[in-house]
Amino acid sequence: MKRLLSLLTLVALLAGAAMAQTQGTIVEHMELSSQGRVTVTQPARLGERLRPENGNPDNGQKGVVKNRVGYRIQVYADKNQRTAKSEAMARERMVQAQFPELGCYVTYNAPTWRLRVGDFVTREEAVEVMQQLKKELPSCASEMIVVKDRINVVL
Repeated sequence: MKRLLSLLTLVALLAGAAMAQTQGTIVEHMELSSQGRVTVTQPARLGERLRPENGNPDNGQKGVVKNRVGYRIQVYADKNQRTAKSEAMARERMVQAQFPELGCYVTYNAPTWRLRVGDFVTREEAVEVMQQLKKELPSCASEMIVVKDRINVVL
């Protein structure tokens, strides 16, 4: 995170220096350097969330995403600092390959890396999906449990 902030600061400084040399706005600089074409790269899941039908809160439509208490399925948790992060990411890819509709959340709360999936309002929903996950991913089945967590709910 600190590296990202440092990189963003450096980019801002360079953009400011470039603007100072050209004596124009950043928009004018972008138009000149890109010949009027700007490419926006974003994760697919962000694009999904920003679509009006998925509850973009800025468009005045229904479907605002709220954060509330609910349930998730914990697929992985480990404290091994050498392997836990890469293992959590690998399992995230496995879950996404089989269940692309489920949200995956890899978190680090020192010293533990966790992978939790889904946003379930009721425990019963989470248990039902966990049974499907266990069938499709038997190598992870013994570690899966339903846990209470903060979830994202579209209202």
